[in-house]
Amino acid sequence: MSTWSSLFAGALGEPGRVPGGTRVERLTVRPGEVAGRVRGPGSHEVSLIRPVPPEGEWERLCGALASQPVFRARILAGELPVASARVFSLLGWDLVPRGWGALVATCSCDRWDSRCAHLAAAVAELGAEADRDPFTLTRWLGRERRALVAQVRALSSTTTKGSSGEDETFEENDGGEGKTFDTADVSSHPTDADPSSAAAFWSAPPPPAPPHPPEGAGERLRAAAPGLVADDLPGFGHT
Repeated sequence: MSTWSSLFAGALGEPGRVPGGTRVERLTVRPGEVAGRVRGPGSHEVSLIRPVPPEGEWERLCGALASQPVFRARILAGELPVASARVFSLLGWDLVPRGWGALVATCSCDRWDSRCAHLAAAVAELGAEADRDPFTLTRWLGRERRALVAQVRALSSTTTKGSSGEDETFEENDGGEGKTFDTADVSSHPTDADPSSAAAFWSAPPPPAPPHPPEGAGERLRAAAPGLVADDLPGFGHT
């Protein structure tokens, strides 16, 4: 079974290879940055900076989560399954960065030739913290747990309303067997229907009638462009 820490191990190297004596004294996660202090040897400040989605992208992300019953139920229950990382990735916002190139990683030590042990220790601690509280990763991406759950809940109301057909009305038929869908009743309330619901579909206005050319326009068009071209145009064929 995959874990958040194993995703970090695959994307940012093997966290288990942190040298002995290196430990994280402090790790702070805020939107766009993970900052920490790592000891061994000495004390060093580390930082992992990433871009965060704008508000419109969070609408897409939460809408995608709300549209999937399994993810919706888990998130509303206060959980964030590892499989949800796929949803974020498909929309271009990885919960776990795909590599060091997706981050601005800095450390106050003098190891500039490679990723230092202090950064490796910070990544290992971040993965472990994500296993304890996955919403640590949404905070890093710019959304606190409470705000994410509230937005998914709000979008879930719209999604489930449209899919469950709450705007549809049913009535028993004269024979008393089963129920009959009353499309006339649905179409009488077009402004109340959710745009994604069946009611909204059935209440859509009929397509407009083909345009009628002005009187005499057909003869003028055939004179200018005789043959099949004019004849095949709506309203310009021979009568």
